[in-house]
Amino acid sequence: MNVNELTQAVQGLMAQGRVEDAFKLLQDAINANPKFVEAWMLLGAIYRALGQFDRSIEVCKKASEVVPDNATIWNNLGQLYTEQGLYDQAIEPIKRALSIDSKNSSAWSSLGQAFVGKEEFTQAIEAFEKAVKIAPNRVEVWNALGSALDDDKQYKESIKAYKRAIELQPTSFPTRVGLGMAYANAENFKEAIKAYEKSLKIDPNNAVLWFRLGTAYSGAGKLDDAVKAFKAGLKINPTIVKAWMDLYDVYEKKGEHELAIEAMRKAVATGKVDFMFADGSETPEELSRRIREWEEKQK
Repeated sequence: MNVNELTQAVQGLMAQGRVEDAFKLLQDAINANPKFVEAWMLLGAIYRALGQFDRSIEVCKKASEVVPDNATIWNNLGQLYTEQGLYDQAIEPIKRALSIDSKNSSAWSSLGQAFVGKEEFTQAIEAFEKAVKIAPNRVEVWNALGSALDDDKQYKESIKAYKRAIELQPTSFPTRVGLGMAYANAENFKEAIKAYEKSLKIDPNNAVLWFRLGTAYSGAGKLDDAVKAFKAGLKINPTIVKAWMDLYDVYEKKGEHELAIEAMRKAVATGKVDFMFADGSETPEELSRRIREWEEKQK
């Protein structure tokens, strides 16, 4: 049975809910040919899909013992560690993959992701740059590079990376959002607004995008437009505390204190501090402190 046949057979069994049969088929294939790398990868992928990361990692480790010179196996092991937040453990197998195949774009990208997890952005950027040099048409890697550069406060370079991704895939939603964030962080709110508006044409029901558009309008001093954007987002999802608090700030800037109070009351009424719309400007603890201080003033 070749790779395509095995893949189709496994997918068919999984679609029927015959998980044990899929496992048996793969194990039989591995027993027949212990160096059948794709069979090992499919076995690990099933465990991963089932949320059994420990078993998936175990499969990768066994595969690496049987086929120690395969870069894909080592890279996959590193990716699994990264997905579990075990960034230090991820780096060693990924580097092992690169020692086998130094032109493996996927491995360089995986290394970048591990360094992002460690918040070591300089090394992450270097890894992503090597990845796109090898495979210059990978939009997702340009996005990852743009994000790492943004995190490292290299906003001009971040914008360049996102623009390159847009050249490759003009309708890419993650790219448009990332570009808007990079412009906003660079305080180029005019261009941030353009990027977010284009993103909203792709996904007009994305509440967080409306909130980001609101912050960009606020930064540009277009307070009425900011209010409209925040309200549009809150109509979709009224549970985001940060959005209510940002709306409160906009109303205060406009001198509309009663509306500001109403917005803050809505923030408090959610009973939580949702960090879904975090922009890095405030931690959950800081948001909680702001709420407590506001509540004290109301007494």
